[in-house]
Amino acid sequence: MKKRILVVDDEVIIADDLCNTLNNLGYEALDPALSYKGAIEVLGNEQIDLAILDINLGGKKTGIDVAEFIQEHLNIPFIFLSSHTDTKTLELAKNTMPYAYLVKPYGASDVMTAIEIAFNNQKRYSENKATTDSAHIPNLTAMEKVVIRKISENLSTKEIAEQLFISESTVKNHRHNICVKLDLPAGTHSLLKWVMENNQYIQ
Repeated sequence: MKKRILVVDDEVIIADDLCNTLNNLGYEALDPALSYKGAIEVLGNEQIDLAILDINLGGKKTGIDVAEFIQEHLNIPFIFLSSHTDTKTLELAKNTMPYAYLVKPYGASDVMTAIEIAFNNQKRYSENKATTDSAHIPNLTAMEKVVIRKISENLSTKEIAEQLFISESTVKNHRHNICVKLDLPAGTHSLLKWVMENNQYIQ
């Protein structure tokens, strides 16, 4: 059975071209989604094996937001697609732990390589998740995972807020929710202690 792939890109010509490439490579490309809203609708109603996400979707919501939705609600790999390779974009993309990364312009061989790497990484991530689940660590949202990784780097609330482009109060809210899920007393000290003891599960 062919793997079904969703392309999310606000540039119609590029999206259609990528879909044609996918079909020629032997995959089944769905009609592309051109926005965050369109992507969420398809992801919620179709059986999809992998998503290829353009980071910049021309609106407030980005491909990174789509990736966070996938992480929270679906168990499928995703690949970022972008013409941007600057440090800021790469850092934001890495925080969502993509399964592969495609840089425009690309060729058919680049697309196939990225997809096969993504499916291979999915298998490895699933094995790692099984190890994590066996340690009885509660599921955290995508952003909570990002925050707790930043905490493991011993960053302050202000530094985390600046790196993630969110307010300090939002960081504190995430930290509070993490403590609740981990059944820890509220406060930075108890969370830092937990991070030190469980660091292997949050990398």
